[in-house]
Amino acid sequence: MSEVQTGDLLHVTGTVVQPDEPGGSARLSVMALQALEAAAVAVLHELVLDH
Repeated sequence: MSEVQTGDLLHVTGTVVQPDEPGGSARLSVMALQALEAAAVAVLHELVLDH
């Protein structure tokens, strides 16, 4: 999990449980998590920093 980044394509299997009270937050129990495809890595070209 420490290497997952924004844009990665994931397949998640689990259960969504509705909140006990109206307006409450739903809960997600994840049973399996599979990385299907990594996001493209942004490459910086000709980066120049001026002080």
